[in-house]
Amino acid sequence: MRIRSPRDFWAGLIFIAIAAGFIYLASGYRYGTAQRMGPGFFPTYVAGFLGLLGLVITLRSFVIDGARIDPIGWRQIIITLAAVCLFGVALTYLGLVAAIAILVIAGAFADPGARPLEVIALAIFLCAFSVGVFVYLLGLPLQVWPEGLF
Repeated sequence: MRIRSPRDFWAGLIFIAIAAGFIYLASGYRYGTAQRMGPGFFPTYVAGFLGLLGLVITLRSFVIDGARIDPIGWRQIIITLAAVCLFGVALTYLGLVAAIAILVIAGAFADPGARPLEVIALAIFLCAFSVGVFVYLLGLPLQVWPEGLF
């Protein structure tokens, strides 16, 4: 058999591998019954459905023509990981607003087509949204501004 859609083939195998991992992890918990579900019941069923979906996608890759796999964008991966690390450090020392602004601006370097005005607008929106949701609505004890600023 010939793989006609490499992207679907590998995506299906990844789904199956993730499902197998979650089923293995859930096997350490009591399963229970449908009437009295244990802590392993729901994760096992969700992972089972994910595995079935992966099997369908994998089998489909032998029947339907699909796109080839694009090369891995190492630059984008490294910039994204660096932006997340910067967010963690900035959140500790500079507060939530500065950390989100740094995350968005640093992450924008992963996209060569990013426009500065759009990036700034996104940073402002995400700062306001995050402070509104996490600090005011959920009441999480996050440092919003750097120590001693306000």
